[in-house]
Order: sequence, then structure tokens, then C-alpha cells
Amino acid sequence: MNFFYGVNNNLLKSEIQIPIFQNRNLRKSNYKLFKTYPENKKWILKEITSKKINDYFYILQNDDISNNEIFFLAEENIVSIFDENKLKKFNNFTDTSPAYRANFKIYLDQGGFSSYQSDYPYSMVTKKGSILSSISSIANAEADKNFVLIKNIFEDPIEENFRAYLVNYKNKCIEDQFEIKTNYTNCIEINNKLIKPEIFLVTDKYVGVPMYVSKKNNFLSFEHTHPPHEYILSDNKFVKISNLKKEINEIIS
Repeated sequence: MNFFYGVNNNLLKSEIQIPIFQNRNLRKSNYKLFKTYPENKKWILKEITSKKINDYFYILQNDDISNNEIFFLAEENIVSIFDENKLKKFNNFTDTSPAYRANFKIYLDQGGFSSYQSDYPYSMVTKKGSILSSISSIANAEADKNFVLIKNIFEDPIEENFRAYLVNYKNKCIEDQFEIKTNYTNCIEINNKLIKPEIFLVTDKYVGVPMYVSKKNNFLSFEHTHPPHEYILSDNKFVKISNLKKEINEIIS
């Protein structure tokens, strides 16, 4: 099962397109679109009734999207089985091969746009941990500005602050740090001088999806890094990444 999300702030606007069909099965489905968000330590559930543009897609415009909301497809009986205390797996509809995808478009007012997938797998929702992401592989030091969107979704309806760091592995120091929060689409700006191979984005408590946005001449580039072990070809790549995480955790602790 996948959850979907967008971003809405003073710079970046977004649009989400959510298919109501599976990629190997074009038959119409009866799944409806819902959103949920944390409020007073409870998950609030609301059905979205007016954004189905045809039998195959829901489209959410920028005014329909808030940074603390997540969206998902479910059958109508979700209203009776929804747990306000914990997110649960409601169906297998988006568990497909090839992977099910929704489209997450970001854009600038009177400027460019770029798109990426808006999928947050349920397997991540139940986990704590840390992000380890190489910023130099995606961010653009020649751009006018660089940002990282960090989307966290956690199963409990909490709005808890935690930290993200830019860690210089070579010099064993923290170059910058930011306060972000759970169950939110966080947006942080990266100083272009810190876009170097030895600098990693890390978090100290929660996992999430880091997405990199570069803005140049009013145009956008939007992409994500792969998990760090995918950059290593040796048989002991998981051991190497485990050791790297341990060393970086010692720097931020």
C-alpha cells in the first residue's frame, strides 16, 4: 500500500495525479480517495469527493494540498474500520509489479515545473531510523538555489520535531543542521558551498523520503537519491554502509 503527498509553501506549488487503476489492469475500480492528518494526537480522516476527473484519475491542485496531509485510496468501508490512533494497511491495490506510481508535480508561479513519483510505501510508515543521503549526486552547485524536501510519514499521529544534519564525513563535523518534524513535508535550503562529495544529509530519529530541488533561471529540477548501498558494487556493501552510518552517528551525537 502507498500513501501520497505534495508540498505547498511560499516558493513551491504542487499537483498530484493519482491513478485509480493498476498498471497491468485498466479496469475501472471502486476505490475512493481519502486524506488524513494528525490533530490533537489523533488521525483525522476525510473523504475527497470532488477531485475525480474521470474514471481513471484523481487530480489534486495546489490549493487542495497541505504539508501535513497524506492521501490514499481505499474502499468505502474505510470509514468504519479506520483507526484514529495508528495508520494501518488498508488494501493491496497499489502493491503492483511494475511498481504503482502517482505523479507529484512541483512548479513555480510564472515559472518552470518538474515531476517525480508521489509514493510513500506502508513498509516505511512503521519504522524509525535515519536517512543517509549523498547530496552531491543530485543537488546542483551551479543552480541559483537548492532545496531538499523531506517527507516523513509515521504510523502514530504525532507532530514531533527532530533534526536533519549536513555532515562532512571527511572533516568529521556538522556543517549545518535543521529542525524538521514528523508527518510533514519539510523543505530546507542547502547552501551551494556545501554541495560536495564528502557531505551527507542525515537525520537522527526518523526515516523519510529526501527529494532534491534545484532552481535556476526560474526552472526546476526535481529528483531523489537512491539508498547509499546502491552506489556500491562490492559484496560487502551493506557492511560498508552500516559502518558509515555508525561513524556519522558518532559525529552528530
